[in-house]
Amino acid sequence: MQLAFVDRLRGIAILLVIAMHYLQVFASPVLRDWNEIGQVGVQLFFVASAFTLCLSADNRRDEPKRLLAYAIRRFFRIAPVYYVGIAFYAWMFIVSGEGAPYTPGNVLANVLLVHGLIPAASNTIVPGGWTIGTEMLFYVAFPVLYPALEAAWQRWGNRALLAAFALSLLVAVAWQVAFRELYGHWLPNNGYAYGSFINQLPVFIAGMGWYLAAWRGGGMTPRPARDLAVAALFFAACWLILGLELYPFGGILPSLAAVGWVLAGNVLRGQGGESGWLGAVGRVSYSLYLIHFALVWRPSAWLLQSLADVPYAQAALLVPLYVAEVALLYPIARLVWRYVEQPGNRLGQKVIDWSAKPRNSAPNRAG
Repeated sequence: MQLAFVDRLRGIAILLVIAMHYLQVFASPVLRDWNEIGQVGVQLFFVASAFTLCLSADNRRDEPKRLLAYAIRRFFRIAPVYYVGIAFYAWMFIVSGEGAPYTPGNVLANVLLVHGLIPAASNTIVPGGWTIGTEMLFYVAFPVLYPALEAAWQRWGNRALLAAFALSLLVAVAWQVAFRELYGHWLPNNGYAYGSFINQLPVFIAGMGWYLAAWRGGGMTPRPARDLAVAALFFAACWLILGLELYPFGGILPSLAAVGWVLAGNVLRGQGGESGWLGAVGRVSYSLYLIHFALVWRPSAWLLQSLADVPYAQAALLVPLYVAEVALLYPIARLVWRYVEQPGNRLGQKVIDWSAKPRNSAPNRAG
């Protein structure tokens, strides 16, 4: 498979995100304080999304009513599973007495997929829903961003890609400084301002730049030893920022992670072959992302907390329980993928096909 490496990247991303949320329920302060490196899996999702969206746009340049088809395809890619998530988590949290955020306005913003613009609705209806809101804003901006970046790249080459990344990083830093001036502190990790489209913009630019330089341009020949070593330095910087709570640098963490993922992803790109089990996980990663909170933050948390006073019990369960959770979540996610996500994609294609059909105009009738 030509894009097996993208499935593997998504598999890595979701395993990191699950691990981060899993470690949050442990009693050990070391695990809680240093586990947040798993959040860079979100930036890997964004990089992979930007890469594949560029490929899709190039493959569909001659599609009838291209912009309309693009909008329909993106909506049906996201909405069906997300709506299931809204209904499920509303039920779960309201039944448990935690339903205060489920106001009509917050729910409506999530149904309309505009919650990325509304702080109160961004991450309160579906756990982790802020990433979907940010992704949707990227979908809106993509029809403008990609042609502009592509045109600059065709004229000035890869220098244009580096300049675009630098410019987007300056915009993100300006956003962070403005937040600091307004609120008197730096962006809180995983707060609304941190996850906003403006702050995550360099991540998407990095993904699009990677596509143009490596896929379209045929450059960026993978050099595994060098690429992985440099990527490790970027991830180490992210880990230190999070673990040492270096707040002035927290806002640029997504950009650092994006560079690391482009380098690491490029190594996977050069390996070829089938996607394997990691790719299988990656193919259902969207469904996995939306369902894993229910297991990780509920039954698993209860089990681990009940063993908090038993010496070494949590340490003994650290790896086996994580493996068991992923093994349990995967078949559930596959069912959601098969019966919700895939039918949603097919329905979107049917709507696109219908919208592309020529409409017969009413025949002229002589008076």
